Amino acid sequence: MARIGLFGGTFNPPHLGHRHLALAAKKAADLDSILIIPDRIPPHKKADELVDGSERLELCRLTFFEDFFNVSDVELQREGRSFTFDTLCSLREIYPDDELFLIIGSDMLLSFREWYRYSEILDMVKICCLSRDDEISSEELIDFAAVDLKLSGDEIIICRSEPFEISSSEIRAIIGNGGDASEFLEKKTAEYIKNHSLYNDIH
Repeated sequence: MARIGLFGGTFNPPHLGHRHLALAAKKAADLDSILIIPDRIPPHKKADELVDGSERLELCRLTFFEDFFNVSDVELQREGRSFTFDTLCSLREIYPDDELFLIIGSDMLLSFREWYRYSEILDMVKICCLSRDDEISSEELIDFAAVDLKLSGDEIIICRSEPFEISSSEIRAIIGNGGDASEFLEKKTAEYIKNHSLYNDIH
C-alpha cells in the first residue's frame, strides 16, 4: 500500500514555492509519491487569467520533474468547476488500496467545513496541512482538527515550513509588465513560458 499525496492548485504558473511545499509535505508525511492536480476552474478563484489547461499541465511536468511526482489531468477532463469531492471519487477508483493524503494549507484547513461534502472527503483521505512557521501553531491546528473536524491524531499531519515569498499572481504581474520572473521558476518552466509567450498580456 503506497502513501500518495494529492497536491491540487491552479498552478498558473507553478513556481518554486509550490515545489518547496510539495517536497516539505513529502518529507513530513513520508509519502511515496505526489500527484500534482491542476484545477480546471477552481470554485474559490477568478479564472479570467487562467492559461489553457494543456499549457498548465506541461508547466507542471517541467516544474515537478522527479520520478516521485506525477501530473494528473483528472480535473481538467471534467466539465465545469473543480470540486475536491468529485476528484477524490475518481482517484479512489484508480487507487483503491492506497493511503491518500490531501495536501492543503492551514487557511484551507480552518475553512474546511465550508467545502462541498467535506465530511465525505475526510472519509476518503488523511490530511497533510502545510503551515508556515510564522502562522498558527501546530497545537492549535491539531486542536481545531480534533474539535471541528473530528480528526484523530493519526488522520492529520502538520507540516511546518519556512515561507517562500512569491505567488503565481505576482509572477504573472512581473511577466505581464515585461519583467523577468525566472528566479522564481524552474529553468525549463521559465523557458517554456518565454517561448510560448504566456502571461505577456496580463497586467
